[in-house]
Amino acid sequence: MVKIQDLTIPLLKRELAKRGLSTTGNKAELQSRLREAMEVEGIDLNQYEFHREDEDVSLKDIDKEEADGSVKELESPSSKIQEKAPGSSKGIDMNMLLTAISQNMSQMMAAQEASISQKLDAQDTKMNASIAQNMSEMRASISQKMDAQNANIASQMAQIQQDLLRNNAELKERQDLIETKVNALESRVRELQLNRPTASVNAPKVKTPSFDGKIPFQVFKLQFEKTAETNNWSIEEKSAALFVALEGPAAELLQTISVNERNDYDGLMRALERRYGSEHRRQIYQMELEKRDQKSNESLQEYASEVERLAHLAIGDTSGEHLERVKIQRFISGIKDVYTKRETYANPKLTFAETVAYAQTRETAALISRPSYKVNKVEVETPDVMTEILRTLKSLEGMNRSGFKTQAGKCFKCGKPGHYARECKTSSSRQEVQRKRKAEEDEPSTSQSLN
Repeated sequence: MVKIQDLTIPLLKRELAKRGLSTTGNKAELQSRLREAMEVEGIDLNQYEFHREDEDVSLKDIDKEEADGSVKELESPSSKIQEKAPGSSKGIDMNMLLTAISQNMSQMMAAQEASISQKLDAQDTKMNASIAQNMSEMRASISQKMDAQNANIASQMAQIQQDLLRNNAELKERQDLIETKVNALESRVRELQLNRPTASVNAPKVKTPSFDGKIPFQVFKLQFEKTAETNNWSIEEKSAALFVALEGPAAELLQTISVNERNDYDGLMRALERRYGSEHRRQIYQMELEKRDQKSNESLQEYASEVERLAHLAIGDTSGEHLERVKIQRFISGIKDVYTKRETYANPKLTFAETVAYAQTRETAALISRPSYKVNKVEVETPDVMTEILRTLKSLEGMNRSGFKTQAGKCFKCGKPGHYARECKTSSSRQEVQRKRKAEEDEPSTSQSLN
């Protein structure tokens, strides 16, 4: 059993001869001719197998059979001619014989063409029927596949819908569960809000700051807001705490505002802002900032803190860069030490903190680099201040307008003013009196030299 591509040339010619087809040509042409004939007959070449009967039949035998057939066909008209003209076979004209042969060949060719045409028509009909059958089978197969695919798609869609319904049901259950928990939490929060202990103003977590109008109001406001946030006060609690936090002159403000403002936190805060706020004093702060210089007993850090405070009060609502420039300029301009001011001017910094730090560094360096002088200790005995004052006054009493001393009213014996020697009651000798007088005259000159 062999396929068409394995057939030898003799077998190909034999198969073609069976079908009445031409056996001339090479192997490829014979295979192509046999393939076309078998396709017309509706034979599947991929599955059809040829029987290997007698592969030793050679091309010579087939040619011999064809030649014998042709000779017999040629002999038949000659025999007919001989039958028509018996006794004259030897004298047959060769022309007549050739004419008869030619006519016979024409008839054979016409018959063969008719046979081939009939076979071709039959093959066309058979091939069309086979094509139609194949098309019908193909349509049926495609229709079956499409039906199966549609059924599969419908099944998948139904499964997807079932999954969606199941997921929706699960989501609905979870949503209901979440809503139930949220409602329970809200109820719990409301219950806690209703039952929570009332916060006492007198016992807060952080002590409420007091305000008497002497400290900056903005500082008090920041402290109070932070205290209220830490103690978690409500609006009513903040209003009550602010009410009792006012002391001294600030508490007198409560008598000048209405009851509504007194009981309202925002209204009370606005009233304090109007009285003690820094908005209406901004121009004053600006003037203080312009004239603020370092004091003689003030350190650079204290001076910088004061400049920064005044700058924030004067122009606190400006941009950060402008505020930094103003603070730096005012700080450097007000430095008392000339060396520190010059060095700080010569090495500008970007921020106020860097400028202050650099100025402190230069001031420290200047103090360290100054030469130290060793002074010997000098002890000077100074008289009592009041005694010296009284003595000076007494000496001035004895001076006249021209600057000379007068001798009136002074005792010559004891040297004391207010009486004369004849009225003196002391028993001192004359020598003692002169010694005392000399000592008194030497004391003013000694004090003047010490001064």
